[in-house]
Amino acid sequence: MANIDDVAKLANVSTATVSRVFNNSPYVSEKARESVLKAAKELGYEPSILARSLAIKKTNTIGLIVPDISNPYYSEVVRGIEDVCNIYKYNIILCNADNSRDKEIQYIDMLKSRWVDGIIFHSDYFSDEIYDIFKDRKIPLVLAGRATSYDVPYVVIDNRKAAYDATKYLISQGHKKIGVIHGDLNGMKETVDSVDRLYGFLDAMKEAGLKVYDELIKESNFKAKGGYIAAKEMLNGNVKPDAIFAFSDIMAMGAINAIFDAGLKCPEDVSIIGFDNLDLAEVTRPALATVAQPMYDIGAVAARMLIKIIDNKKISEKRVILKHRLIIRQSCIKRDAQKI
Repeated sequence: MANIDDVAKLANVSTATVSRVFNNSPYVSEKARESVLKAAKELGYEPSILARSLAIKKTNTIGLIVPDISNPYYSEVVRGIEDVCNIYKYNIILCNADNSRDKEIQYIDMLKSRWVDGIIFHSDYFSDEIYDIFKDRKIPLVLAGRATSYDVPYVVIDNRKAAYDATKYLISQGHKKIGVIHGDLNGMKETVDSVDRLYGFLDAMKEAGLKVYDELIKESNFKAKGGYIAAKEMLNGNVKPDAIFAFSDIMAMGAINAIFDAGLKCPEDVSIIGFDNLDLAEVTRPALATVAQPMYDIGAVAARMLIKIIDNKKISEKRVILKHRLIIRQSCIKRDAQKI
């Protein structure tokens, strides 16, 4: 195989000039650049990516850690990240943590050992431990879909306001006994999706003077089966919900199946609203009312922020809050139009 010395000899330049050409240095004449590229093509020479990375101390690779790639929400976020990385010629190493704190830590260390230029971290948790690990490893970091009180750049929606808007809509439709299916609250210690969304729900209920029933607040795991089990427990309880707000579309779809299996109808007996606005929400029957969050944009903006940080460029805002939208579909109807 040809090496850099062979290319330099054929092009009649120094090995340093060859190196500068393949590192896109501006300090090379056009004539020398053309000679080097022509010689490399004739010899079939390809520069070592590892050698180049060691020389410029940059791999043009970004690590991405997500909790559950099987969830369509994360697939859409990843697509946004990937599209932006393609534009800026960055590669991605995708790590699926399976909702495991230990796996997240292992992946951070693995990505550091692979010399990634930075990491986009999307997790239900961002604890002291995780923050300290990133700080100790000195890895550029952006959080996607996760707000934090730490001095770390992030891209999110206003989850509290989004849940407030969804709950307020259900109340406006005459619903009073509203159930909630949320994710792990993590002891309410650090800001996570479910904490903010639960606060938004409680804000709207308190404002309307409605009672919050403990037996209608259920924890799940952001999976369809979890949503099914949570809704089934509500429907078998002493207090029956007239509407359910699930903190993800996937859990909402499971809840719809539980309603039907209980011999009830959605939305005639129980209205449902979800969260995310996955493609599946529109083709579910009944079509799912939901809070739309810009999943693709969360990923794309996070990628742009991280690349700017890696390139030592100033980012205009460390805390980016994107807009949500309430999507009304057939899974919600007015309570006074229901069969009571």
